[in-house]
Amino acid sequence: MLKELIIDEYGINLHKVSERLVIKKQGKVVEEHAIKELQDLVIGNKCGMFSISLLQELIKNGAQVHFVDFKEEPFSTLYTPAHHGSVKARREQLRGYHDERGIELSKEILTAKIQNQINTLKYFLKSRKELPMADELRDQTEAMKMYIRKIREVEGTSIENVRSEIISLEAHAAKRYWKGVKIILTEKGIEFQGRGWHLQDPVNMMLNYGYAILRTRVTSAIIRAGLETYAGFFHVDRSGRISFVLDVMEIFRPSIVDRPIISLITRGHKPKTEEKEDGSVFLDNRTLKLLREYLHERLEAKEEFKGNDYHLRTIVQLQAREIATYFREGKKFKGYISRW
Repeated sequence: MLKELIIDEYGINLHKVSERLVIKKQGKVVEEHAIKELQDLVIGNKCGMFSISLLQELIKNGAQVHFVDFKEEPFSTLYTPAHHGSVKARREQLRGYHDERGIELSKEILTAKIQNQINTLKYFLKSRKELPMADELRDQTEAMKMYIRKIREVEGTSIENVRSEIISLEAHAAKRYWKGVKIILTEKGIEFQGRGWHLQDPVNMMLNYGYAILRTRVTSAIIRAGLETYAGFFHVDRSGRISFVLDVMEIFRPSIVDRPIISLITRGHKPKTEEKEDGSVFLDNRTLKLLREYLHERLEAKEEFKGNDYHLRTIVQLQAREIATYFREGKKFKGYISRW
């Protein structure tokens, strides 16, 4: 199985020796990996030297190289042009914006997201059935089911006609979900005012960090599936915005990011912040280390999907390929639903 390699440590230099990626620190070899076994290489801004011959060999073998900053925000992705060698899926993806296919895909993505939010709350409810919060968590999940039904009932001729309606319904479900998350975190003495990408509390910083990691993985999957990362449906077009990546991410946010973050906090970790080198305030190094470990473990966890057990990172890729098939062949797309 192809693997992902993450480089996020000061003083690391990457070289190509024969057909292997060699990692050196202070002139000494610390790791070696067969280049043909690598699917994704994620490089943080702490990395030192990176040889051009290594980059050439990685790209030639179909690996993607993602450069990210200290918040895991990707600022560049390099890959072979062969990933865009097949254009039929992209052509149909662009056409789908103007017909019912964009609506049906958006509805499936958002209903899968809401169901995964419900299952995330149910996951934490299992060990809290006897606590006073249990009834309130059940109330939130029951209310959220109504929005799944309402989204499925939406009809129209193109996504532009119904975007505001389905986004409004999803937002109402999200309010219920984040209220449930707040109930769970409050039990552990963690203040959480609600979800907002612009909010600077530690929990929202953790979520933003986790979503950045997920965004890199979904971008990789969409490129490999031959789809267009910028041609979204319910995330509106904006210069430089990978709208379709943001669309597809919605399926996986609750189970791949929210769940391990909530677990980390409910198991006793109290996230803290510190001032970084650029003067900004962000999560402290201990929180970042634990968070990366939890998210990596979650991506490597296996779940049953269509009768087989797969790593969650593999399920992300399978879903991207199924969306490509949906556009190419009209085969119905069914969003991944997590276990609880």
